[in-house]
Amino acid sequence: MTGQSSILEQECERLKAAVETERRIRLEAEAIAEQFLLELRNQKRGLELLQAITVAANEAVSIEEAMQIAVDKICAFTGWPVGQAYLREQKAADELVCLPIRHLEHGRRFKEFRILTERTRFTAGVGIPGQVLRAGKPIWVADICADQSFPQADVARAFGLKSGFGFPLLIGSKVVGVVEFFSRDSQEPDADLLQIMTQLGTQLGRVIERQFIGQALQHSEVYFRRLTESSLDLITILRPDGTILYESSSVEQILGYKPEEYTGRNVFEFVHPEDLPHVTQIFGDALQKQGNTPQFSFRFRHKNGSWRILEGVGNNLVNDPTVAAIVFNSRDVTERRGLEQQFLQAQKVQAIGQLAAGVAHDFNNILTAILGYSDMMLMRIRPEDPLYSSGTGIKQAAIRAAALTRQLLAFGRKQMLEPRVLSLNTSIAEMDKMLRRLLGEDVRLVTIPNPNLGRVKADPGQIEQVILNLAVNARDAMPKGGKLTIETDNVTLDEEYARHRAEVIPGDYVMLAVSDNGTGIPPEVLIRLFEPFFTTKEMGKGTGLGLATCHGIVKQSRGHIAVYSEIGQGTTFKVYLPRVDDPAEVIKKSDDPQEIPRGSETVLLVEDEPMLRELGMMFLTELGYNVLAAPNGRQALNLVYAKYSKQIDILVTDVVMPEMGGKDLAEAMQSVSPHTRVLFCSGYTEDTVANGGLSQGVNFLAKPYTVGMLARKVRQILDS
Repeated sequence: MTGQSSILEQECERLKAAVETERRIRLEAEAIAEQFLLELRNQKRGLELLQAITVAANEAVSIEEAMQIAVDKICAFTGWPVGQAYLREQKAADELVCLPIRHLEHGRRFKEFRILTERTRFTAGVGIPGQVLRAGKPIWVADICADQSFPQADVARAFGLKSGFGFPLLIGSKVVGVVEFFSRDSQEPDADLLQIMTQLGTQLGRVIERQFIGQALQHSEVYFRRLTESSLDLITILRPDGTILYESSSVEQILGYKPEEYTGRNVFEFVHPEDLPHVTQIFGDALQKQGNTPQFSFRFRHKNGSWRILEGVGNNLVNDPTVAAIVFNSRDVTERRGLEQQFLQAQKVQAIGQLAAGVAHDFNNILTAILGYSDMMLMRIRPEDPLYSSGTGIKQAAIRAAALTRQLLAFGRKQMLEPRVLSLNTSIAEMDKMLRRLLGEDVRLVTIPNPNLGRVKADPGQIEQVILNLAVNARDAMPKGGKLTIETDNVTLDEEYARHRAEVIPGDYVMLAVSDNGTGIPPEVLIRLFEPFFTTKEMGKGTGLGLATCHGIVKQSRGHIAVYSEIGQGTTFKVYLPRVDDPAEVIKKSDDPQEIPRGSETVLLVEDEPMLRELGMMFLTELGYNVLAAPNGRQALNLVYAKYSKQIDILVTDVVMPEMGGKDLAEAMQSVSPHTRVLFCSGYTEDTVANGGLSQGVNFLAKPYTVGMLARKVRQILDS
């Protein structure tokens, strides 16, 4: 019995030793692989070539694929025409085998050079590969044809090859392969290039090492394959209670922690408190069954205290003896979620803008009729007549409604702009007195103009509207008074800025910043700030169109508007308009004349809205014009073809009409009556100017208009 007990004890000790050896091998394999991943991710990224080849080497499925990419990219980077790769022979440790991996400019021409290279045995010291193999470091030969150890010297001389260099592929300090290149020019050693190649040699050596590790650690292969098969960016290994056993090295870049700082801590202490119930429920469900969880997202604490949004999937491998844990693969989607939110908000604003502009377009026809008939009524009665004040009230109400529709069109980016090259400094200076009266004595206005400010191309009136609206909002945000700062500057919005804002095009801009030190804007209000009719003001104190109008004007001017705010600290609106190099234009502001001019010419009035057609005929006829009318372009042409082609002096036409629109009618008129002038009218112009229907600079009258405006525009065109 004593002997049997001793044998059993020896057998137990042997089994323990075997288990310990297996555990040690597995831990060593894990350490090697983890170190490999850490080193790969922490490589120098400053050089484009090094980064590209590093990525290619990491993603390549074979040694050959990685080396071919490296050879091609290095040749493209250096401009050297010939590149070749070699691997160390397994059986003969001091000999290199030429691989079918090469870059040959004009392959047929270098055929003889390739054949000779393939036939040569590159042992230690033979040719550049042999010298690299013996030295274990990069070798640069300024004149390969003068190198006594270079076996292809005669052929190289015939093809005009002069300099060459090679660098080793290393696993630790061991040379496992060589890559060499040749140039047509005699070149002295390039220290920077050699340094880059040294790092590349390490990277490519790791690709080879990865193959060797896979062969040497067969028992760990399943473990690591299951860890990485569904990996996104982060690989986290968890115990059933949530304790972190392992975290991939990428966590430092994404969440700021080093992998070892997570080991032993519970994953739930980093989850946002609001998301914790959802995460714990999914985790609990995952423990009840094998396999993957549904993909889910949650907020996770960064080392700097901020919250990042992670999205991922877990895999319950607790019952798998190889893993015995839960594997969670995740990626940081914070930036993507932000862009998605911006995109959805932009879609929402665009949809509301289309609706608002459509309503404004139809409403403008009605307002034009109201303004026209009220004007005609006021022309027919004396000021002392009791009806005169009623007519004036109707007209004033219509004018206020017209202002509202202009804001809707501005928000929807569908109004007709008259862009001019201007300086924002000039616009601000001209508005100074008006702004100070508007802000009142409790608000101190400070302007900080850049004296070397660039110019922009925009509608001066619309830019003044933006400044006015932003100033009014700032004033309302400071009910007890404060300071309003208007600043201008030249800025460049780079690729990084545009990457976080899908609607921004990188380039040079002029910035207009309007800042207050008021109450600030809550986050839930910020996301709805530019929606039309959204307001936090009391009933009757705001329409909710001020900022929506600013947004529409800036967007239609190819610009960008951003807002920054902190509760209790204040708010800054920044408007960015594209900078132009053209000289500023002199903008003259003329008073609107009250006198209504008359005429006797023939006018062809084309309008599909019966009220406006009747109003225009009545009014222009009273002014002495001979007026012809038609409901659309097709019927108007029939009139012209019938008998009036030589008599029509001016065509006044709506733009969008059934059967034939105004643009097509005007073009047809040119062939029939080339002397006829044209005046286009429309409620909005997205489907005309913005989509290529009308060109900038045409005679245009925006609805709603008064009959006086129509008469003066017709007279102006006829007299020009």
